[in-house]
Amino acid sequence: MGTLGCINDMLRRDKENRELRKRGRERMLETRKKLFDTRKMQTGSQLSAEEIDSIREKIVEKEEYDKNQAFKVKMKMVVLCLCLFLLLYLVFLLC
Repeated sequence: MGTLGCINDMLRRDKENRELRKRGRERMLETRKKLFDTRKMQTGSQLSAEEIDSIREKIVEKEEYDKNQAFKVKMKMVVLCLCLFLLLYLVFLLC
């Protein structure tokens, strides 16, 4: 292929790429609009104030429970590490 053919090929590919980028932008804008529309539809909540308060209370209770469980696991790990350290210390003293 000669120089003119290469230039024509390059121009054709450039035109195709411009069209693809344009279509990609349009699809991205459509997707963005759909996401905003779904968010708008969900904001009109049918929950009463009492239900929202009960949900918040349940969330707080769950967070406290999770914190207590995490603390228990951490304490068990500390005790296990201390026991392991003590065992290794005793093994080295006896050797």
